[in-house]
Amino acid sequence: MNRVNFNSEEEVKEYLHNLETEYNYQCHREKTGEGCYRLGEFYASIKGDFEKATSAYNLSCTKYNHVVACNKLGALHLYGRGVTKDRKKAVEYFTKSCDGGYMTGCYGAGVALSGGETRDVPKAVECLKKACDSDHQESCYQLGSIYLQGLDTVQKDMRKAFQFTLKSCKLDHVYGCANVSRMYKLGDGTAKNEKLSQEYKEKAKDLQRQAKEKSAQMKFGETGGK
Repeated sequence: MNRVNFNSEEEVKEYLHNLETEYNYQCHREKTGEGCYRLGEFYASIKGDFEKATSAYNLSCTKYNHVVACNKLGALHLYGRGVTKDRKKAVEYFTKSCDGGYMTGCYGAGVALSGGETRDVPKAVECLKKACDSDHQESCYQLGSIYLQGLDTVQKDMRKAFQFTLKSCKLDHVYGCANVSRMYKLGDGTAKNEKLSQEYKEKAKDLQRQAKEKSAQMKFGETGGK
């Protein structure tokens, strides 16, 4: 494959046209779920056409059981991008993704089940715990947040709040580390420990610094190093 000069508008247009053609072929002629998923990603990320993205993701998910495409469909229905907002459909697609073993789908189901007309907090906790058990950091953090204050029939439980928040921190969730620091300082869900409080505070600061550096590097790359 020839290298593309991304400073050339014509070369970029030709490259994107060929990419769209290739993904369309993979999806509609070769009939692969991955091809339809890639086509959906192309329309969503490159073209910003969420209606076409929804159509491609839908084919990938419903016909080929592509779990990542199902998760994408869930998000589009939850936030109303390319389709009318529909939390019930969002839960269906997230659940299909989750049942297929995609932990971000379990997280999505947990979020969708935490509020609105689909609110079922015990079920949300079940989905989030499944993802957390597989080291999905955001799911661990959200579980900690639910137990920190309590929600509906799920009672406040500081011990569990600490347990799940600590795990999110071990998975490098910056806010999880900040909360663990505070919990050690106050003795919430664990014994007070000033030394550990300071250690987790420093870890949170370090993670935040790393995130800023990564963001700066990405912006630097976008400008071609200028």
